[in-house]
Amino acid sequence: MYYIMIVISALLFSLQFLFNDSYKRECGSTPAAAIKFSFYTSAVGLVFLLIINRCNLEISLFSALTALVYAVVCIVFSYCSVKAFESANLSVYSVFSMIGGMVLPFLCGLFLGEEFKLLRVIGVFVISAVIIFTADRSGKHKGGFKYYIAIFLLPGLGGVISKIHQFFADLCIDSASFMMLVKIWMLLISAVLLLIMKKSFALSGKALCVCGIYSAVNSVGNLMLLIALLHLPASVQYPLVTGGTMLFAFVIGLIRRDRVTLRNILGTVLAVASTVIIII
Repeated sequence: MYYIMIVISALLFSLQFLFNDSYKRECGSTPAAAIKFSFYTSAVGLVFLLIINRCNLEISLFSALTALVYAVVCIVFSYCSVKAFESANLSVYSVFSMIGGMVLPFLCGLFLGEEFKLLRVIGVFVISAVIIFTADRSGKHKGGFKYYIAIFLLPGLGGVISKIHQFFADLCIDSASFMMLVKIWMLLISAVLLLIMKKSFALSGKALCVCGIYSAVNSVGNLMLLIALLHLPASVQYPLVTGGTMLFAFVIGLIRRDRVTLRNILGTVLAVASTVIIII
């Protein structure tokens, strides 16, 4: 059951890139646009999670502080993503994001006492190599390196924070409540930033719709991962999410009739094979 939840999460994460791209085409890639994106996706996500959890919101000091750190990471990641779009190679950017989002939680899980298996290490290594192998290295690089480092660290930190929260079962609250606390912090921080920047909160109807759909997809995906973390080790979960996201992104590319190369096909096959190795 929990493996199915991870597969569904991977599918949702592969879809959210489409909505993210649609928002950037509609609103641009300025820091204000990124903060507005965080504000509205947090607002919609909070309402969505309240409905799912039947308006039940648990609070603990540990979870509130952990959620605050998670929210700051999400907002900084959003800002760095916007800045990366101005100067970095987007394919290489994706490489750093996917590897960081997989490797750091993997190492955190081992540090917190999860079982060490050589096959899992091999699987993570192969998926990392596949991501690098399939990346399109064309494009602009000037000024992008500092954003590569940020994009490597921040998604991984999000996974590490999630693992730490779920690891301390006696201190943490339920998964939906934790995600709601994250959304509340993101909502408050984004609102303060917009007020400080003296920027309007206004968005077009299309942008608001995109934010709503993105938020629903992202909230459900992250909620499923949090629930699965209570039952599956992070050293298994995050490599599976990365491999699954690559597979679904490849299928979506075929549906959209994007250009598919032999390198893309080989990379996807190897990524799927590696996820099987990790499960064993």
